[in-house]
Amino acid sequence: MELSTIWRYGKTGLKTFLLSLQFFYSHLSLLSLSLIPALFRTYQMWNDQTPIWLEIIVELTRVVLILLMIRLMSKSSFRRLRQRSFWDNLVEICTIQVKRNWPYRFIAQIIVFVVLLFGLGNFLISLIVNQTLDPLMGMIGLQAYEYSHAHDAYLFFLKNMSVIPLAMVYILKMCGVKPIRSGPAI
Repeated sequence: MELSTIWRYGKTGLKTFLLSLQFFYSHLSLLSLSLIPALFRTYQMWNDQTPIWLEIIVELTRVVLILLMIRLMSKSSFRRLRQRSFWDNLVEICTIQVKRNWPYRFIAQIIVFVVLLFGLGNFLISLIVNQTLDPLMGMIGLQAYEYSHAHDAYLFFLKNMSVIPLAMVYILKMCGVKPIRSGPAI
């Protein structure tokens, strides 16, 4: 395969990544909803033993978050999401998109996903935490023995506000979630 062909497929992944960033950070509702699992996960990381219902809230909020993402991407109402025809059309659209992009564009998107979102995203979050945790601990008066808990809580807060919801958006965009007509999909 020629380098120009590889670059063209790579640009597809990069475009998906940039559109995912733009989509997520331009919707205040997604950012606000992401605060719930971020804050609960922060509390879980700060405390050694937490009740199971906190984990249930985190996971249920993520389900609601992905449904909201689908609703916003498909430009559908919540009422429409409860209809079987919506999901049949969505599956058809996603199947066509994956078939159209298989294998080269799809693989390129996966590579960009792993390198940029998980690799670079997690690296930047770790860098931010490692560079700012000590000054933050000093500002709020935390003791050095609480460093491990503070580190984990801060790290997981940032991941739950960025990498995790961005991964959901990226995968939905990669699969081709877009506005859905009321009738059969094209």
